[in-house]
Amino acid sequence: MTRSLFLALLAGFSLGLPTQSAHAQEIPGIRATLSTPRSIVAAGGDVDLRLIIDVTADTEVPGDLLTGIALDVKIGDQAGPRIDEKGKGGKVALTAGTKIERTVKVAASRFAPNADSATFAVVSLQWRDLAGANCVFKIAPDSSKIDIDKLDLSKTEVVLVTNHGEMTLSFLPEKAPKTVRNFLELCKSGFYDGTKFHRVIRNFMIQGGDPLTKDDSKQAMWGTGGSGKNVDAEFNDTRHVRGTLSMARSNDPNSASSQFFIVHKDSTHLDEKYTAFGNLVKGADTLDSIANTMCGGPQGSTPLQPVILHAAVILPGK
Repeated sequence: MTRSLFLALLAGFSLGLPTQSAHAQEIPGIRATLSTPRSIVAAGGDVDLRLIIDVTADTEVPGDLLTGIALDVKIGDQAGPRIDEKGKGGKVALTAGTKIERTVKVAASRFAPNADSATFAVVSLQWRDLAGANCVFKIAPDSSKIDIDKLDLSKTEVVLVTNHGEMTLSFLPEKAPKTVRNFLELCKSGFYDGTKFHRVIRNFMIQGGDPLTKDDSKQAMWGTGGSGKNVDAEFNDTRHVRGTLSMARSNDPNSASSQFFIVHKDSTHLDEKYTAFGNLVKGADTLDSIANTMCGGPQGSTPLQPVILHAAVILPGK
């Protein structure tokens, strides 16, 4: 069978009912790896798994290996549900030098259906009986189920999950109570999920939170969007130093809405002119990574490669 014919045949296979997987580790001549592009996924989202099979010698493999799913799951130190989906079945002959890449999409809820809504679930996967095909990721708590009225805002944190890594934020409700609540309400609703950090200036700050950044065709309007609700200024004595979380606004002091920024280098000229309402408590390396991304555009501050905010996850304080 030629590789092109094999790939065409593979594209036509469909997934069926759960079944026990084949013992692929007993098949000589293959080497496999399993990975996922994101270290953290949202509780209500999908996990994209990438299975790569390198054929080192002519061999024959079960069709289920190429078209089904057979995953053993651990949640922390405990056994989780088995993920099984039957494939085409039969046998497929492969020649040395063939490389097969599969992308498998599985709902996060299938891995950790009873995950704690207040903590991350650490999920370890092993493609059953396929040596080397394993990976680890985290499932974020479901922020939509959180009751903000019951939170101790001084102990609450939010994890910003980006394609550069994670940043954990704490809040200053005693300094800016309305601003903190507005930000948490937007996080709870999933408003920020999929937005971009559209304005990045190294040694100054990184800015995001504009819903228009979800649409690349509206790039000329990035920086003008909001949630439709403004929050009155709550200027306070918090210094705008490295890691300070503050609200972006227009010339109107009461125009802050959804856009926010995190200070990269001390910028105390902003003090008492912008509403500082939190601090970066973990993820300084991610802040640096974003701040140092290459930028262009009319102002020289638009990242050339998108800096995506995948999710803003609320962690209730304990």
